[in-house]
Amino acid sequence: MKQDTITIDELVRQAEAIIQDCFAASGRGDGGSTGRTQLSNAIDAINQSGSVKVFRNWLRYQMAREEFWRTRGSKGTLAEQIDKYVQSLDERAPHEAARHLTHFLGFMRRTLIALRYLDQIPTEFKEATR
Repeated sequence: MKQDTITIDELVRQAEAIIQDCFAASGRGDGGSTGRTQLSNAIDAINQSGSVKVFRNWLRYQMAREEFWRTRGSKGTLAEQIDKYVQSLDERAPHEAARHLTHFLGFMRRTLIALRYLDQIPTEFKEATR
């Protein structure tokens, strides 16, 4: 099976897209300290296990316990959107999926914290004007 190239830029864009879909578009704010804590816990879960399957098990458990993971966007809940992307990472680069997931979740946490500033410093460069 040929492995797909997953870039750090892709991870940033996907993290921002999911957070914006679930939080910015809904006007729900940034998830508060619970959201930051939950994403830190998610990073710990993947770092401690090193297993995508263990992480998905943890994510289902957290979805049952914490409203944060059930925050709904136009493309599903936060947990559902993360899980869909996790599956994609695992299919495209199975031996690197846990490492990519760690980075992805870190970018999600940063995006959640910086949510109200995303328009001021967008990820994509705007065309320079002179």
